[in-house]
Amino acid sequence: MIASICRGTVLVFVVGAVMVGGAERSALEWLDTMNRGVRTLDYDGVFTYQSGADLTTLRVIHVVIDGIEHERLIHLDGARREFIRRGLEITRILQPKDKILELEKAVPPTRFVQTFSRRLDAIDDLYRVELNGSGRVAGRRAIRLSIVPRDQDRYGVGIWLDHATGLLLRFDRYDLRGSRLERFQFGHLTIGGIPRTAVIPEEHAGEVKTAMKLASRVEHHVERRIRWRPQWVPRGFDNYPSNISKTTGERDHVDAMIYTDGFAAFTVFVQAMPNRREVNFERQNGATTVITRTLQGPMGKNQLVTVVGELPAKTAKKIASDMVYLRRADTSQLDNFSIR
Repeated sequence: MIASICRGTVLVFVVGAVMVGGAERSALEWLDTMNRGVRTLDYDGVFTYQSGADLTTLRVIHVVIDGIEHERLIHLDGARREFIRRGLEITRILQPKDKILELEKAVPPTRFVQTFSRRLDAIDDLYRVELNGSGRVAGRRAIRLSIVPRDQDRYGVGIWLDHATGLLLRFDRYDLRGSRLERFQFGHLTIGGIPRTAVIPEEHAGEVKTAMKLASRVEHHVERRIRWRPQWVPRGFDNYPSNISKTTGERDHVDAMIYTDGFAAFTVFVQAMPNRREVNFERQNGATTVITRTLQGPMGKNQLVTVVGELPAKTAKKIASDMVYLRRADTSQLDNFSIR
């Protein structure tokens, strides 16, 4: 929850509207401006991301070329890691010691570029969106918004938007008691005037092509229909249109389902257990919760279900404990299987 805590009392300061260019702009209108700005503006900046005790520094470069978003996300700490995005397709490059070890493609956008795609009225139904003053971030005047959940199944959010463009400058996520779980914040930012070469570096062209060929030889994924579904998810969490059902053999089939409400996301993984042992695992790092449970699937075979995402632990546990199996012969028929 976005709040100031004073002597155990949570105080939320609400401002009705902000004057921009002689006109008032509401909190929801600021969200709409943010959503458009992060997709359409050209920018280059360095930001920090803190989750729990972990702190990472990254550089992001975003340029729109012929109507298509191009983006580079470069890790500035530790071994070199880089993500290159074109539209919704992401290429990941790992280059410790100047050698490419892995390159793969994925659909889900990275955290900092992920913007809500839901209608504003749908967001307002799940969260109370409030203007909460102003300040400065990365040397730029910023408008602060508080995103307060209307139920106990999701976290609260605080965002700071650039007053001139609406670009997201800072993002904080809070638990239900008002304690900060994670933070993303620009330290340096340039908006506009970013050259195309900054986001599509020539030196990577040959390396990426070679790595893609190697990856295609190493892994031969066969896409299959999703066989598992959570029977319950929190209100407002929609299934992201990028479910993955892959196998590299008869025993390692994995179903992965992605859900988002616009400000938070989680993924449900289900895969067969190689033996009959039971696994129960829980972990919390910043805003990310990991819950693993063993369930009994068809013909008594154990399955491992894992929920990973920005959810309170009790919410993730409820999702993991209530899965259904889709019969191959009839996808409309659901069989319930209990968590061990």
